[in-house]
Amino acid sequence: MSLNEVETEWDSRAFVGRKRELSVFEALRAKLPASRQLLNVYGTGGMGKSFLLDEFEKRARASGGTTATVDSVGFVRTPHAFCSRLLEALDIRAERGAEETRLVDACVDALAGIAEASPLYLFIDTYEQMESLDQWLRESFLKRLGKNVMIVVAGRYPLSEAWRISAAWGRCLTRLPLAELDAASVERYAEYMHIFDRGAATRFRSASRGHPLTMSLLAFLYASPGSPELDANAEAGPYAEADRYDTLAYVVNRWLEEVPDEHLRPFVEAAAVLRRFQQESLSYAMEREITASEFYQLIRFSFIRKVDRGWAMHGLMRELVNRELLSRTPERYERIRQRAMQYYYAKMTEPNESGGEAQDGVEIMYYVGDSLIRAFMNWFDTAPLRFFPAGPAERSELEAYVQRRKTESREARIEIYDPLSDRRFAFGLTARETAYTVQKVDFEALFALGYDIVRVLRNAAGAMLGFAVVVPINEKTLPYLRRAPRSKAYFSNLSSAMEARLAVPSDYRAGWFVETIDTADYEDPAQQSAMGYLLHDLIYSGELIVESPAPTTYFIEAHKSLGFEVARCPAHTEYEDTTPAQTFVIDRRGELGLDYVHRMLRLTGQSRLVGQAASEAAAGAQAEADAPPAADRIAGRPELTPREKEVAKLLEQGMKNADIAAALFVSEVTVKKHLRSMMAKLAAKNRTQLLKRLLE
Repeated sequence: MSLNEVETEWDSRAFVGRKRELSVFEALRAKLPASRQLLNVYGTGGMGKSFLLDEFEKRARASGGTTATVDSVGFVRTPHAFCSRLLEALDIRAERGAEETRLVDACVDALAGIAEASPLYLFIDTYEQMESLDQWLRESFLKRLGKNVMIVVAGRYPLSEAWRISAAWGRCLTRLPLAELDAASVERYAEYMHIFDRGAATRFRSASRGHPLTMSLLAFLYASPGSPELDANAEAGPYAEADRYDTLAYVVNRWLEEVPDEHLRPFVEAAAVLRRFQQESLSYAMEREITASEFYQLIRFSFIRKVDRGWAMHGLMRELVNRELLSRTPERYERIRQRAMQYYYAKMTEPNESGGEAQDGVEIMYYVGDSLIRAFMNWFDTAPLRFFPAGPAERSELEAYVQRRKTESREARIEIYDPLSDRRFAFGLTARETAYTVQKVDFEALFALGYDIVRVLRNAAGAMLGFAVVVPINEKTLPYLRRAPRSKAYFSNLSSAMEARLAVPSDYRAGWFVETIDTADYEDPAQQSAMGYLLHDLIYSGELIVESPAPTTYFIEAHKSLGFEVARCPAHTEYEDTTPAQTFVIDRRGELGLDYVHRMLRLTGQSRLVGQAASEAAAGAQAEADAPPAADRIAGRPELTPREKEVAKLLEQGMKNADIAAALFVSEVTVKKHLRSMMAKLAAKNRTQLLKRLLE
């Protein structure tokens, strides 16, 4: 059996997932015979389009419909050849030597006769190779088909805008993009292929990332004669690095068939180095102006998808192109990477009133973080799910989810890779450890606090995939934080000065306590991406973040890499009876997002890569870190109120009134009132004199 035959190896027993796609097909089928329907299935190479069409065809036949499939492969794309192929698929003998017009008319008449008796399903596969027939099919042939007909067009790209705006097709066109299979579907397929060992199944899932062709290739390698038993810890066998590399190379070469023009290869390589890109960022990274025409050619490829604020390359494609570029031309790879870092650094130095700083900050972490953070970012989804606030009405659903997580917990293994350092990281979690994050959560007490403290994570179908508890710190929540299991170790041991700093009025907050962030599946990149993005959003809010993460290597190392430090408070055993858990803090009060970037540049020794200004800023950050913090001098002034101290700290950072107001969620009038009060108390005549008195 050759690799080229792998795609045809699946049969109905191996058909897994695609519940949404099947439900869409059934819903459209139910509209027959009263209407005509057009379903457009599209997705990158190896996503299982043809296999899905086979399943559609089986279901259509089982319901009594008549089906015909035309694949673009193997015939000259002309109307005459198309109709000949279609009639052949319907087992209808065409008139030999008939001219094109007569043959097309005969084909339309034959289809109309079939549709009068039973639903007719016309499947057109590999449509990206039928560009020369597109206008004829859209404006002539398919228009002549009446009701009781469903046309399913499958290809790498969505049908053009001309189809959507057409009066004939706009209302009956349904677009159905195909994505990777979900984790449960991959596991079912692994079982079908007799991969029963939990560790082996985890590695199979991690390597394939739910990409159907990659799944079938890996399963094919495993089933090859002479392959040793698959072992999660084995270095040899079909899942060894060399075999996996060859498997990915086969998939990527299939995709690169779309890029016959060598002129476009450098664009593909640069796009792979950038986690996400736009025309502007790609031009900057390549150090040349990319034309709109060139850019549109690039984003037309099926392995490029639209994501928030740009485009991104398919994860498998990115991994191998990065690896190949790094081994072939390491200097060029490093130059593109540095330019990407400089681009996002420059973006963060610009005034930004659209809330984009946090998003740019997430992207720059892929370049300024250490190898573990880069590996996480390489694994993370560029179009992540998000946590959204939950209300008391969802309490029963949350409690049921927690109970389910406790009873159905299972071990997990997370394997991630950083192409720059060529380092792989593996984190194993026992079944008990994967349930740490749902222990001792009191939803009744949390909802009683009255804030949007609980957040939920859901999939596209609305099913709950996880939840987070993020508590604002103020005078109202401090009593809860002093007694709650995972927060009391820190908040019951505050100094009087810190107590005063945190006891801000209930309408404000002095920071956040992250009580827990849980997802149902630790091996799912989409769910872990949601967790990572939530933490990044909090970090870039520029506040104090306190958290006592689950005492596992996975969580502890991730927090250290993000710049969290161990708090000076006792450890606790509130996750379980024996394993001590520490509390971590990151204090960014009064900092700009760029200050955090400077901190990470300093920690990873990369300040030189973004220029002299960054090097000086990072050096200043180091000197400031080594010196007694000015915030302590301000906090030690008994004559100031807690809110005045907060304003003073931001003043010390050089922030203007408008910036201070935004950081504290108050009006500029309120900021001016606090400044006047402090000037009166310290006998200062202006802001400069006030700051000098505050720091004396």
